[in-house]
Amino acid sequence: MIIPISGCLFHFGQCIWHEVQPCGLQKKYNEDKFFLLSVKTLTAIAFLPIDDIVNTFELLEKEFHDDTNDLLQYFEKTWIGERSIGYKKPRFNNELWNMYDRIVSDLPRTNNTVEGWNNVSAN
Repeated sequence: MIIPISGCLFHFGQCIWHEVQPCGLQKKYNEDKFFLLSVKTLTAIAFLPIDDIVNTFELLEKEFHDDTNDLLQYFEKTWIGERSIGYKKPRFNNELWNMYDRIVSDLPRTNNTVEGWNNVSAN
């Protein structure tokens, strides 16, 4: 039996948030509601069919200002795949963090059930 490895939506969002901070964008995130929503749209990409991810990212990145280039480069390199010279695979394959098939199949988006089971078995 092969068990598929899948990422957790909560931790995906946390990875993005933890990149907002070192990029010096925490204040902007807290004060600029448009920027906050734009960052959340990066997390929402996880709900799209895999074939729509790259095109949607290209559309969304146009909504960001120049001061967010480091954040967008991180997201592209880590989650989308670099498009500068041809195409370079992302650090984490889209299949790992994409939620579309899990939503359609009514599967959990987070690993809360696994963490709960581990907590019970540890005690």
